[in-house]
Amino acid sequence: MSENEEIMNETENETMAAEVEAVETVETEAAEVEAADEVSAEEEAEVVEAAADYDDEELMDKMQKAARLLRSRRFAISKEEEAKAERMANIERAIKLLDLKPKMEQKEMSDLLGMRLRELDGLMAEAEAADLVGRIDDAEGDMRKIVVFAAEDAAEGLVELANKKEKLLPELSYKEATELMAALDKVIAPLVAMGLDEDRGPRGGRDDRGGRGGDRGGRGGFGDRGGRGGDRGGRGGDRGGRGG
Repeated sequence: MSENEEIMNETENETMAAEVEAVETVETEAAEVEAADEVSAEEEAEVVEAAADYDDEELMDKMQKAARLLRSRRFAISKEEEAKAERMANIERAIKLLDLKPKMEQKEMSDLLGMRLRELDGLMAEAEAADLVGRIDDAEGDMRKIVVFAAEDAAEGLVELANKKEKLLPELSYKEATELMAALDKVIAPLVAMGLDEDRGPRGGRDDRGGRGGDRGGRGGFGDRGGRGGDRGGRGGDRGGRGG
């Protein structure tokens, strides 16, 4: 290889090295800029979060309103459960009648159960929707002549229907309920850690006052006064003796 060729090769190598170094420099600078942008975005988010603080009064109002509405909802469910228990008992009676007579017109069933026909019709519609009974409509649309028959697993289905509980918040999914309870734990845990969940009853409860009242009653009871009266009576007897 001639001297000129060696010089050309060295020049090409130096040029390639310079180009590679330039590319690496550009990539490094781009990475540094990107990292700086990410840090700036994080700092900006922290500033925004610190500035957007929640309102204590609004939080308290929402918590109290939610608690009040949930109590009302639970009370409504308890009343519905009472009415449901009565309906389930009547459906059970109807199914037992169908054990004795597999097919029965609603008029006959209402007479045997001592129920109004329209009330029984609504009850059998609920049982039919739960696949506990089947019904054959009258061709003329006469409610009295609708024929009712029980499903094969009517007894088991009735138990399942009776045990089915209404949810406090039917629209709330399992995931949403879990997330809500986790959020409430964040409210409850720090308040408990502050000692706000302690029972203050013994320090000012009625038991203390009741105990003191009991002591006063003992010191001034009818038995003590009666005893002192007995002593006075005894002394009177002594005086009577001296007078004799």
